[in-house]
Amino acid sequence: MLPIVDLHCHYIASQGEAMETFRRLVDSPEVAKVVVCALELELDYSPAYPFMTTFRTTNEQLAALVAALDSPKVVPFCYVDPRRPDAAAQVEAWVGRRGMRGVKLYPPVGWYPDEPRVLPTFQAAEALGVPVLIHMGRVAPHPQLRSKYARAVCLEDVGLACPDLKVIIGHFGTPWQWEAFDIAVGFPNFFFDMTSSGSLDLPLLRLVLEYEYLGLRRIVLGTDGDGSNNLVRAAATLDRLRSGGFTEEQVEAVAHHNGLAVLAP
Repeated sequence: MLPIVDLHCHYIASQGEAMETFRRLVDSPEVAKVVVCALELELDYSPAYPFMTTFRTTNEQLAALVAALDSPKVVPFCYVDPRRPDAAAQVEAWVGRRGMRGVKLYPPVGWYPDEPRVLPTFQAAEALGVPVLIHMGRVAPHPQLRSKYARAVCLEDVGLACPDLKVIIGHFGTPWQWEAFDIAVGFPNFFFDMTSSGSLDLPLLRLVLEYEYLGLRRIVLGTDGDGSNNLVRAAATLDRLRSGGFTEEQVEAVAHHNGLAVLAP
């Protein structure tokens, strides 16, 4: 098995051991590339889901991690809130001048991907030739988050406005994974990220393989890890594919080759 290409990972800057955790991860021969995202949600504390308040990593903090690790395996994605009037300029600054390699977006904070006001952010990423990783599907219950904003049908306008943009559909859009499947049929640059929730629908994944307008190349590996658990989660996902009848060659494509193709300029 070739080393993995993980397209969905979070740097939790508030975790004191995070720097060393990521150093161990990138030093592992089991890792070829790992997309590490900033995610600055600024959520209030919720006793039911206190871990959600840990997602406050700024782009500056991510840049500091990248500089400290100094590893070609690390692929940083900046976080942008596309509701801000300067969102497109932020993409241009962080990608064009600060060396970020992609953009992380999080609709559940209160915006739909097909709103006209957010399309300039997608267009800025397309112009720079970098992919967008967008959270799709259910979120943990929190007073400031809503899953309804993250349905894959809202990506239709994005695909029409930005035909050359690579869009990584986080979590395969679960529990609306069939919606994600149907929308992606018309857009060859849409990809399915198999984080833990998205890797469970094996019949749908097999249909992706067989459908003439989709195919194996659309399925990419993501772990939603924090540096400490990426390898364990990746192994579990790949074993799940094997149990569902994926050949070793197909598993290796998902684990390695497909992700590299998405990250290629």
